[in-house]
Amino acid sequence: MIGSAVALKAVIPPERGMPPSLVREESMLVDPKTELSNAKGIGVEVGTFIENFHSLSLRQRIFNAEGFYWLEWPRELQDLMVAQGITPLQLVEITNLVNASSAQIEPDTVAPVQKPADRFYQLFRYSANLYIPMVDLRRSPFEKLVLPVVLEVSPEGFSHQEANVVLVPDSNKKNSQVGSGAYINGYDIDTVRSVSSRHSYGTNWGFDQGDLDFSRLSTELVMKGDPFSSFVTWILPLMIVMLIVLLAPLLDGELGEIRLAIPSTALLTLIFLQQTYKAELPLLSYLTFLDFLYAYSYIVSVVLFVLFLWRSNAYAGSPDQHKGEALKMINRVDRVFQLSAFTGFFVVAAVAWSAW
Repeated sequence: MIGSAVALKAVIPPERGMPPSLVREESMLVDPKTELSNAKGIGVEVGTFIENFHSLSLRQRIFNAEGFYWLEWPRELQDLMVAQGITPLQLVEITNLVNASSAQIEPDTVAPVQKPADRFYQLFRYSANLYIPMVDLRRSPFEKLVLPVVLEVSPEGFSHQEANVVLVPDSNKKNSQVGSGAYINGYDIDTVRSVSSRHSYGTNWGFDQGDLDFSRLSTELVMKGDPFSSFVTWILPLMIVMLIVLLAPLLDGELGEIRLAIPSTALLTLIFLQQTYKAELPLLSYLTFLDFLYAYSYIVSVVLFVLFLWRSNAYAGSPDQHKGEALKMINRVDRVFQLSAFTGFFVVAAVAWSAW
């Protein structure tokens, strides 16, 4: 089965620019216990141990992961698997694989291990390059990253409409853990969570059975960067440039050429800073929190440059006996601009933050 993963429609709407007619896959968050009781499902207990995360690329929306997952199922499902010739490795697949041919997923034992109460168990080790289905960077550089390992029932005969095999998180939370190597440079682990859903691909795969839904269980590491480090790295340089821009009107009105050079130099610096910031991100159909601050800074710098042009011409065109009055007027306008631009920066920051 095709192992592509898309944004949960029930959680985050598709990004702008994607034709609605093509957004056909849907995932609905569910309670696995309810799924088992309401539709007489067969539960498969799933546990995960995430050993290592590395090689994160936000621009490509991928990362590498190594670890283990294990399955435990009842005799009823074992009989169905034997009847249909399905192995435990084929029962559940990792659906957010980037390149399935390069992934390594190996069972720990040749055959499932039989446990008490007529249940079966098998452990798998995986090493794979994984895709990040949801990347929400609206509050970047203070974003949270969700790095998932997405497991899903694979055979069509075990879909919700057929045998209704349901993936259930391991009841013993001590078993599902995160190893000491499961971290990404620059980020700290905030939470580890299991998300259960029912996934529909929006196709019948060539069978006259209607759209099939498959049980899905995602083990997600929610990671966030250090706020102070993000502030110093991305916000502080922008604020320093803008502070220089806002202090430029304090120069004497007679220093027209020097005043004109400051906003134009600031514009070039802002462009360089933003391009450095955007180089680490994927192409987005929306503005991030930091993009809003840059956009406002561009506007302030351009407006200041235009005002300096007007002030230089106004001062140069004034008769000698009125130059003092013209200079006082220019200084008054400078104070109003400084106060307005300074206040506006924090207003834009507050609006941009609350909007997302």
